[in-house]
Amino acid sequence: MTLSKDQCVQLNQSIFSLANAYRSRMIRDGVVETSGLTLPDRSTLMVLGQSAPTTARDLSARMDINPGTISVYVQRLVKRGLVERRQDEADRRIWHLSLTDAGRRAYRDTIAGTEVYTRDFLRSLSADEQQDLHNLLLRIATDLGYEW
Repeated sequence: MTLSKDQCVQLNQSIFSLANAYRSRMIRDGVVETSGLTLPDRSTLMVLGQSAPTTARDLSARMDINPGTISVYVQRLVKRGLVERRQDEADRRIWHLSLTDAGRRAYRDTIAGTEVYTRDFLRSLSADEQQDLHNLLLRIATDLGYEW
């Protein structure tokens, strides 16, 4: 049996609420204020940490964010000394992005924070339910073309 219209709305609201709760908690915990890194900054670091070196085009595709927005995120991280750009020697139009040492530290901090927040948000679920949720969301993300 498929979900009813009301269940679809509830599921959508739940997903939005989780994303909003993550952002709100980062602000409330002072993570943004002390690090200067926003949720989009950290999302970009997470993808770069898993796929660098890469190009802005690839990063844009992986995150499903338009190239202009990715350019803003990357530029902000370059200015902070967390990401470096290197021009491709064979094709000088291509720039490769990778994390600096400071960027790798920020990536590790981001992963640690993600683990804490995720465990806290899922604490009302049993271990089996958490694993089921993980498998289902990963399958949906993969079906949507996301690969991390």
